[in-house]
Amino acid sequence: MFKKIIFAAGLALSSGAASAEQSPECPLYFPDSELCASVEFAQAPNQNADSPFVLKVYDQTSTASAPALVDPAQLKVDLWMNMGHHGHGTSPVKIEKQEVGTFLISEAYFVMPGKWLIRVWINGEKNEMTVVVKP
Repeated sequence: MFKKIIFAAGLALSSGAASAEQSPECPLYFPDSELCASVEFAQAPNQNADSPFVLKVYDQTSTASAPALVDPAQLKVDLWMNMGHHGHGTSPVKIEKQEVGTFLISEAYFVMPGKWLIRVWINGEKNEMTVVVKP
């Protein structure tokens, strides 16, 4: 089972519009859809092996005491590393729905140490967060 390791402190927003609702409770905010997403690793990302993680998507407007998990109409995830004048990604990750609003992202290979972006598109909106992969 995945232990909750949330990488919220290293957020890198791709859009200024997202900052209004960005918070520790909503690490990745998608304003057009009013949805949030979080990333949870069982273990810190590793350059030498698959580093699966769980992506949870929930309704930002929910008034329930616990966030209401929801399935987005569209979901895309990739891994990207900026390297000065160029960048590169990895092979496509595998996305498997576990239950409503909960997706296992596997075949997540961070092929070298450094700062990587986990880029998430929900219903056509993009946001991203930074994770540090150590050697």
